[in-house]
Amino acid sequence: MVSSFGFNPSHARWLLAAALSLSVLACEPSKPPAPPPPPPVAVPAPAPAPEPEDPIFPEAPPPPSAQPIPEPEPLKSTGDLAAIRASGMLRVLVEGTDEDFLPRQGMPKAQDRLLLTRFAEKQGLAVEFIQAPSFDRLIPMLREGRGDLIAADLTVTPARAKEVAFTRPLAVVSEFVVGKKGEKDLPRKPEQLAGRTVHVRESSSFADSLRALAQDKAPGLVIEPVPESIEPEELVYEVSRGERPLTVADSHLLAAIEAYNPDVERLFPIAEGRQIAWAVRQENPELKLALDSFVTEHVLTEYASESFKGDLPAIRKRGVLRVLTRNNPVTYFLHRGEQHGFDFELAKAAAEQLGVRLEIVVPPSRDLLIPWLKEGKGDVIAASLTVTPERSAEIAFSKPYLYVDEVLVQRSEGPKLASLAELKGQKLHVRASSSYHATLQALQKAHGPFEIIQESEEQETEELLEKVASGEIPYTVADSLLLSAEQAYRDGLEAAFPLPVEGTPAAKEGSRAIAFAVRKDAVKLRGFLDGFVKKMYRGTNYNIWRKRYFENSRRVFEAKVERTEVSGTLSPYDAIFQSYSSRYGMDWRLMAAQAYQESRFNPKQKSWVGAIGLFQVMPATGRSLGFRKLEDPEEGTHAGVMYLQWLVNRFEPEIPFKHRLRFALASYNAGYGHVQDARRIAKEKGWNPNKWFGHVEKAMLLLEKPEYYRRARYGYCRGSEPVKYVSEIQTRYASYVELLPH
Repeated sequence: MVSSFGFNPSHARWLLAAALSLSVLACEPSKPPAPPPPPPVAVPAPAPAPEPEDPIFPEAPPPPSAQPIPEPEPLKSTGDLAAIRASGMLRVLVEGTDEDFLPRQGMPKAQDRLLLTRFAEKQGLAVEFIQAPSFDRLIPMLREGRGDLIAADLTVTPARAKEVAFTRPLAVVSEFVVGKKGEKDLPRKPEQLAGRTVHVRESSSFADSLRALAQDKAPGLVIEPVPESIEPEELVYEVSRGERPLTVADSHLLAAIEAYNPDVERLFPIAEGRQIAWAVRQENPELKLALDSFVTEHVLTEYASESFKGDLPAIRKRGVLRVLTRNNPVTYFLHRGEQHGFDFELAKAAAEQLGVRLEIVVPPSRDLLIPWLKEGKGDVIAASLTVTPERSAEIAFSKPYLYVDEVLVQRSEGPKLASLAELKGQKLHVRASSSYHATLQALQKAHGPFEIIQESEEQETEELLEKVASGEIPYTVADSLLLSAEQAYRDGLEAAFPLPVEGTPAAKEGSRAIAFAVRKDAVKLRGFLDGFVKKMYRGTNYNIWRKRYFENSRRVFEAKVERTEVSGTLSPYDAIFQSYSSRYGMDWRLMAAQAYQESRFNPKQKSWVGAIGLFQVMPATGRSLGFRKLEDPEEGTHAGVMYLQWLVNRFEPEIPFKHRLRFALASYNAGYGHVQDARRIAKEKGWNPNKWFGHVEKAMLLLEKPEYYRRARYGYCRGSEPVKYVSEIQTRYASYVELLPH
């Protein structure tokens, strides 16, 4: 399946210009889109023999179609708001990957995109986010008419103000020198930068600030320019790894990075009071006026976290609902560039009903949810929080939106418990802050003694379930629906029996109630949430989300026995696979293997997140590519092959093609950002970050563990899924090659 966020052909040429060496990308296709003629390339040397431990896979892309196809000229328009309204599309120039950070605490870029989507809706427009190939191309692309505004954390400077018009500021930030935490002899004041080297982009405002510092307080300061395509987050990461000595970053971006990278240290500011704003062409005053009005209305606070304890009227005035939650595979997670999760869906719907934007806040550990709420770091908790008497003494709960039983979980193989009487002498692993811990304590008198082992507050229940399945621990406790969701992905788990609760069970559906939580004095917010739950509960959307996250098995179907008939075909769509694979320099047998993995060659297949067609393309992605009928084998194949080839070329050209291809397949399945996180982990582990099997695939699995995904830019990933995805496509492709050598 393909992410619906970010890719579109109008800017693909910029992203791929440096990476294209052996393959072709279609830019700005018509309907259906057509790729440009291939760039001139040298005749490649004979492909090397496969490595002994490496299964058969394409060593180099096949030559693309020899027939030249005319390249359409990308749309250019410099019109003001009236012309934009006539076109129906607001084109926003952005920097970076097609997926953003996991929005743990209001990431700047994520907030920009949310705000501009709302602005476009108010203007009756669709919005298209166009990626610039590098930071220094943003302003030239705007002036050339390749976009209508820039939203890329752009600092207002006198030099830039001569070229573009800035909106009212969205944030006021400081520029901080950044080092690796714990490094010896780090500079602690500007004067100590004398003779030091700081790595920044030449076109950044940071370079201007450093030049001024070198002339005044830090003579001999060396400003080392880095490629304009490297994002500030990547520079900060490389500094935290000791790969670069120092860099500079904005305070609001640093606040976001510090939430997941503990090896970063902000040292001291070199500039303060810097304004961050959107930029438009100077000859577009109507657009600037509309944006200024929108900023005044909606952007009343900075991105940085702040304490706020207002009730519903104050939340409406601020225009933001801050939701405290947890990053795990049921509550809230990032999947192929989009935010998902049962509690997230409910919170998002509540914010939409309120008419405010949603801001996600993820505390470092689960036991901080209630303290952070009480301190005013969030407005509501939506984290599958069980209603208990102890918690009700501290906070107020809404009407329940879910009912569950708490069940004892054990391995499906090995010793099993069948009744409460058998708890005596056993070891049960739970978090101290969980409702399960209180339930077990209440059972000690009648059914003990047994040992309650307190697990780390950083561990999610899903990880404890994994430990039970692997035999690392014998028993834990989980909500019945959460166990059902995990059983859809992993074998080896079963419910021993439900645990009784003190008092009257919450409902026939389950003995425990799960609800939103607010501060006790947020009476009007609680009232709103009560009404929201009453209206939403068991409605159409609620039932869809419940089935999606708890009841629908998202396992890949068991592979069926495949036979190649005498005619030498793999599927009814071989001719289509061959046609588009040839255009984009891909092996059609690999595309057939991927199509089978995605849809079992069923063009009418629709996934749990709404992906459609042979290659399971998201509708929004299809529209951005110029396709509307993804269930049509021709259009669905064209979109899928085009996107996979684009992903291949996102990875560094010096990486062998077969490894880039595997990275691309993993990205197609889980998202480019998660694969990049896994490559970082592989490098930290001493594994090869440029090789999939035995290296990055192992790191991918670690993204299921809190000690790794909490430090990852894109957060939690069920890494076993892309590992299985790539492996099964690899195996099927090898079979296809054996059956059809040509």
